Amino acid sequence: MRKNIKRLLAVLLASVITLTAFTMLSANAAADTQAAVGGEGQVVDPEPAPQPEPPTVGRVTGLGKNTTNTNNINLLWNKVDGATGYVIYRTNADLDNGKYKRLGAVTTTSFNDTKLVQGTPYYYKVAAYVAKDGKMYEGEPTLYKTATQPAKVANIARQHCSTYNGISWSRNSQATGYKIFRTSPESGNKEVLYKTIESSATTSFRDNNVKQGNVYTYKVVAYRLLYGKNYYHSPGSSIRCLAGLCAPNFSVSSSLYKVSLSWKLNRYATRYDVYYSKDKNAKAYTFAGSTTGSSYTPSTRFANGTKLYFRVYPIYKTNSMTVTGTAHTKEITVSNKIYGKAVPSTYVEVSISQQRMWLFKNGKCIVDTPVVTGNRYTADTPKGYFDMYSRATNTVLVGADYASPVDYWMAFSGGCGIHDASWRSSFGGNIYTYNGSHGCVNTPYSAVKKIYNNTTYGTPVIVH
Repeated sequence: MRKNIKRLLAVLLASVITLTAFTMLSANAAADTQAAVGGEGQVVDPEPAPQPEPPTVGRVTGLGKNTTNTNNINLLWNKVDGATGYVIYRTNADLDNGKYKRLGAVTTTSFNDTKLVQGTPYYYKVAAYVAKDGKMYEGEPTLYKTATQPAKVANIARQHCSTYNGISWSRNSQATGYKIFRTSPESGNKEVLYKTIESSATTSFRDNNVKQGNVYTYKVVAYRLLYGKNYYHSPGSSIRCLAGLCAPNFSVSSSLYKVSLSWKLNRYATRYDVYYSKDKNAKAYTFAGSTTGSSYTPSTRFANGTKLYFRVYPIYKTNSMTVTGTAHTKEITVSNKIYGKAVPSTYVEVSISQQRMWLFKNGKCIVDTPVVTGNRYTADTPKGYFDMYSRATNTVLVGADYASPVDYWMAFSGGCGIHDASWRSSFGGNIYTYNGSHGCVNTPYSAVKKIYNNTTYGTPVIVH
């Protein structure tokens, strides 16, 4: 019995010892938990591991531009000791509302920014950076304000060259205005700033202070005023004017698929250039030809009914310069009529004044040759609209005092016709004034042969 009691007491004592140990362990765990949670039950982060110090990054100095054009800006700056490279930011001061765009990073001390807008202010920020432990550490950025140059003035043109000189150009909306420089005899032919126009919407200038016969050169420079006193300007566009070299008031007419122009001579002009276009507002007209006289008929034949626009420019030319005057634009509708009759697209034309003959076949010129017509004043070739009524080969032309064998003969008026003239060694010029024919059209052999082979009875022959 006593042995059983002792055993029971031993078991109970072991249980008490075990419970006491568990209670102590639980208390210690609770204490640890309380220490982690804190007095208010808030979780407390463990103390962070120490971080490496960020590197010191110097600031960019000497930031400026190397070149500036209408669409690019080239930046330069001084090298920053210890820097890995440089980061460039940009904002368009006109459009971006102060928001900068990161353009990229470079390892050099220059950056060329391209595809920019002409005449526009741009702000740049350039910051040096150091690459360390896989990170990029940027320093304090340096600000630089600049701008692209305005575009060169376009479409500069003369409007008047009379008692005053007037010029015009296309508007540059990015410009503040325009500066006009003038070179003239009055300034000793030195270029001087003559006028500042403070609005980009004003695209013309009238110079009343000119002397007839003097040459003036005007250079128009678009500029933009930025940052107080800084001007950003274009290279400038130049044009010459001669006061008094004004537009001829010409007349224009049409017949036989041609256009003829005439005007009064300008005392300052040394020649006249004629241009035409099918579009009145075309930027470029087609050059038709030049003359020193007061009339001109382009050699080009145009389709019947074609509407054309012509300009006649007076030109003043010396060994050192060429100056173009102003011109009016006049409209004409091409006509195929002459002597009151419409001419078909296949015909022969003879010009007595030019001593030339042409054959047009289906509107295309296939023969253009010098000729000798009737002796002037004594045996003139008749003028008018005629039809070819007689044709022959290997025949003899007989007159009161001559008998001339010819290979080709085409009669168009009485005893007058077109034929070869083997007895002549030359054609054209003024031969007809002292050694002309008896009224016929003497023609070189190769040309008369081609005319004979490409015409027939009834082919119109127009003599004027």
